[in-house]
Amino acid sequence: MSYAQSPAFYQDNDYMDIASAYIPMDRRQAIAYGDVLPQRTQGATLFADISGFTPLTEALARELGPKRGAEELTVHLNRVYDALITELHKLGGSVISFSGDAITCWF
Repeated sequence: MSYAQSPAFYQDNDYMDIASAYIPMDRRQAIAYGDVLPQRTQGATLFADISGFTPLTEALARELGPKRGAEELTVHLNRVYDALITELHKLGGSVISFSGDAITCWF
């Protein structure tokens, strides 16, 4: 059995850090604990989109300039998503993807 096929591989912190960008939290936890993942499951999907994102982006670029506007927009997006993801994880959800100002989650 190769290292990549062994349970130790999935418990390795370096691997889990890399995997966190690509594998939802519930899947990473199951892999780390050696739990069997079901072939099918039931749950709910949450899709959230920030209302007024395009006008906000344009206003920040106009008022602060493109570079500073983009930096400020990133600060605000990080605050919103940090709070949202914290609550999402508390409730057992996982982030599936981001797309611009939208987030897709699974519970």
